[in-house]
Amino acid sequence: MKLHRLRYSPYARKVQMLLDLARLPYELIEVPYGNREALARLTGGYIYVPVLELEDGTALTESRKICEHLLARPEAADLVPSGLEAATWAYSDFVDGPLEDALFRIASPAIREGWPTAWERALYTLIKERRYGAGCVDQWQQDVEVLYARSRELLAPTFTTLERQPFVLGDHITFADVALYGQWAMLAAADPELLARLSPLAVRHAAQVEAAAFE
Repeated sequence: MKLHRLRYSPYARKVQMLLDLARLPYELIEVPYGNREALARLTGGYIYVPVLELEDGTALTESRKICEHLLARPEAADLVPSGLEAATWAYSDFVDGPLEDALFRIASPAIREGWPTAWERALYTLIKERRYGAGCVDQWQQDVEVLYARSRELLAPTFTTLERQPFVLGDHITFADVALYGQWAMLAAADPELLARLSPLAVRHAAQVEAAAFE
């Protein structure tokens, strides 16, 4: 398999961690931000990440569909424990919805500055401004403390849980942790200080998920 990603995409990092936890072999392909010709040719015109290219050449798109496909494999079955299907998927949807909406705004200014060329920085800004309005990335940088407060509010039940147990749903890692790890990986890819500034519990949880993947 081949995983096509952008290093900061929380959805791609979620899929990547799922592959690692399931011990499924794959090749990692970093998509050039400003040149997605190869990705478009592979998918027939779809240029978002992640894309998982299967052994037979089939290209799976959209992170939820990719994760559903991988979780149906026996290697990953224990990541959605029997009886916890509703809790696992509901938490994943929370992470990919309101939580991601707050955290990506924190990460965006650093992600923009991380692109090596003026062209990529301009393209990143253009894409964000077409959806969120002129000057949005600069505004998020100014409003970072408000965004942190909102993120911590959303994460308060999660952090209370992680103070008592290592993983979101108990003593064993589940897909709920994988989804959350995608957000931690986004912040860390933008700037490791962003994750540390959010909470020491976030740093600890990210390390525990990585340890589970590579033990």
